[in-house]
Amino acid sequence: MAGEHEAVTPATADMVRIGSSAALRDDGILPARAEGVDIVVLRHGASLRAFQGHCPHRGTLLAEGAISNGVLTCRGHGWRFDCGTGANVDQPGICLKRFECAVEGDDVLVDRTQVLAWKRQTDDCGGVQSTTPARPLEQLPGPAGLPWLGNLLQLHHSRMHSELEQWCAAFGPIYRINLARLPAIVVADGEWIDRILHDRPETFRRARAVEALTREVGDVSVFAAEGETWRRHRRPVAQALDARHLRDFFPTLAGVTRRLKRRWEQAAADGLPVHVQQDLKRYAVDVTASLAFGHDTNTLEGEGGPVQQHLERILPMFDRRLNALFPYWHYVRLPADRAYDKAVQALRKFIGEMIVAARERLAQAPDLAAHPRNFLEAMVAAQAADDAPLSDEELIADSVTMLLAGEDTTANTISWILYFMCIHPDVQRRMQEEAAEVLGTTDVLADIHEASRLVYLDAVVHESLRLKPVAPLLHLESNRDVEIAGFVVPRGTLVLLLTRPNVLRDNSFAAALEFRPERWLESSAAAHHRSGFVPFGSGPRLCPGRSLALLEAKAALS
Repeated sequence: MAGEHEAVTPATADMVRIGSSAALRDDGILPARAEGVDIVVLRHGASLRAFQGHCPHRGTLLAEGAISNGVLTCRGHGWRFDCGTGANVDQPGICLKRFECAVEGDDVLVDRTQVLAWKRQTDDCGGVQSTTPARPLEQLPGPAGLPWLGNLLQLHHSRMHSELEQWCAAFGPIYRINLARLPAIVVADGEWIDRILHDRPETFRRARAVEALTREVGDVSVFAAEGETWRRHRRPVAQALDARHLRDFFPTLAGVTRRLKRRWEQAAADGLPVHVQQDLKRYAVDVTASLAFGHDTNTLEGEGGPVQQHLERILPMFDRRLNALFPYWHYVRLPADRAYDKAVQALRKFIGEMIVAARERLAQAPDLAAHPRNFLEAMVAAQAADDAPLSDEELIADSVTMLLAGEDTTANTISWILYFMCIHPDVQRRMQEEAAEVLGTTDVLADIHEASRLVYLDAVVHESLRLKPVAPLLHLESNRDVEIAGFVVPRGTLVLLLTRPNVLRDNSFAAALEFRPERWLESSAAAHHRSGFVPFGSGPRLCPGRSLALLEAKAALS
């Protein structure tokens, strides 16, 4: 079988198995890992190639990309690589590291010696290092605090990111705070934000408090998992949200969008006010539940429904606990905490019922196993084939995460865009003209391929995300002793990333405080430097729901 592929390997090479060739179809992509190194294996026609697993731009996992006409496109920022050579087709001089590989029987093998050499090279060139002696973290400036308490009493959970942003003006883009006797480093510098996110999950992880909170909801999910557990969760979740699945799902998205349009048109005809953000939350829930479970919750026409009610109790409390400076709920349960617990259990019960329903559908129609229509069907089919990446408890955890992550963030983004449209009528007019040209006589965006023609709308979305990011504060933690900006950050130190201050500086974006969608158009002369612009995160843990969120925004706004 090895002779069928262009994957010639010296007979004396030290080869190691990295996967099964059965997982590689034509134009197939196989994520793999050897000696702690991520690898992407590509099949295009008769050619089989193995390359470094991370995009050299921002470190996005290349296995989550797509192949078309012999070119692999990274899903992060669209960098394109030739499947045969690994060369960047748009930027000569940039090329992926290639490893010799072969197929023996059903096994895909890669040269272990080459992988280890590449690992040593990348370790030596790691992002968090300095050529000058590093100073202890205690020497990094920061706001004065109280004895024993540090800066605890100066921070409020609902305003934490704003208070941290204010200190940037006094202490610069990188400074230290103390939470009781625990030091933390605050990073608002764009280049350092990029480097830190690039070095996840090996060098930095989510703060352990985040993992503890998700375990209170149930099993650990893709959002909070680390190491090999994260890798096991990441692939099926990313596949459920990849380009092929979104293309198949788009008619359902169009149907939910049509439902939202009817609701708002009826309210306008009746002269009734519209609770825009509430309706957009219901819109996002209906979309996410349909994609994940194949279940139409129809919270838009059902005036919310149980799923929406559970999420309304869970999201605010989860956010409150995430930014809480003391886990009081471990010792006393307030009424809001008891309501939160009940909502979590009810939502878990609902998703458990969806898993049972998916299992019954597959039993009645075995052909569905080869062509699952949603995330749960794909995972249940894998369980039946004894190839299950996730247990039922893990499925519930990831499904809860998809609902939580997909509701508030998408609704808030679209709400802010509507606000900017109202105070910038010229922007609104240009959006209307573009939508009329693209949609023609159709009532909503009905063809996913037409979404790419909404160029100005895409610029409006990005400009809104720049000024009003959905995640202005990211809670991370160092996995080992590292250097950041010349200071030693010990293992286990809390690393807080502020994503907004850098993109509001004029040396990053011209007239940075102004709403100017034109700056995102290629023909625009408005200079901008995208370092640190990470509305969906960056690096290997780029938000897997990014493409869905952008599609929802385009569908709703057009």
